[in-house]
Amino acid sequence: MSGRGRLSRPQEQRAAVWWDSGAGRLLLDRARDILPRWIERLQPETVLQLGQPLFWGMPPGTERTWVLLNDGAALPPEAYLQVCGACPDMPFAPMRFDLVIVPFCLSRMGDPEAVLDECWRVLRPEGHVLIMDFNPGGSLSFMRRWRLWRRDRAWPWRRPFLPLGKLRTLLENQDFILKEGRYFQYTLPGLEKNAQWMELVGDRWWPAGANAYLLLAQRRDPERPLVGLATPVKMRRERRKVSSEAPAAYDHSDLG
Repeated sequence: MSGRGRLSRPQEQRAAVWWDSGAGRLLLDRARDILPRWIERLQPETVLQLGQPLFWGMPPGTERTWVLLNDGAALPPEAYLQVCGACPDMPFAPMRFDLVIVPFCLSRMGDPEAVLDECWRVLRPEGHVLIMDFNPGGSLSFMRRWRLWRRDRAWPWRRPFLPLGKLRTLLENQDFILKEGRYFQYTLPGLEKNAQWMELVGDRWWPAGANAYLLLAQRRDPERPLVGLATPVKMRRERRKVSSEAPAAYDHSDLG
């Protein structure tokens, strides 16, 4: 197993503890409400989820094959097919999955480009990647800065949150077509249930102030590969750079 971009076990454990905190549960509850509708629209037969957090005790849709790539902290129930490995070096054959879910992983990875490259590799032609991540303009970003200023060793998110514009560029560079997305979860940490009204007004009046965003992208194949043939990563990247195909248009009206 490659250690490239790998987090230490204490950092992974701190992330798992944070998802059980008040701020983590608020964000997780909102993601649980949103995610099933997107999955039902895509109708994937095989789903890969990268690491924590776990959204459900049992994944939605018993007719689907749902694989969890355990990066060292998640302890899923038996309903998940669990595979241990690192996100930047996935232990899967090419073109294995219809959908890859990346839940708040890129903000804690040293090489997000390598993770997205692996997502492209394991997706079937025209497969989708569904990314959830922290929004740098949200209140959690300000909390991150405060925690780091206080030298809080329990705070798990040491790296800056990934801006949406940078993620768009990374996806386009990795031969993904951006489809659509949205901001979500506006409640301030500490207020919890007393500030649910912020969820109602956030989308309308202050979408860029959300704590998280969701982005859907589809694998694009400039040159349709042969099924079962694994193209080396370096050669594939060089091929993409010289490809003259223009990026397809995408709808990002929900992203302000």
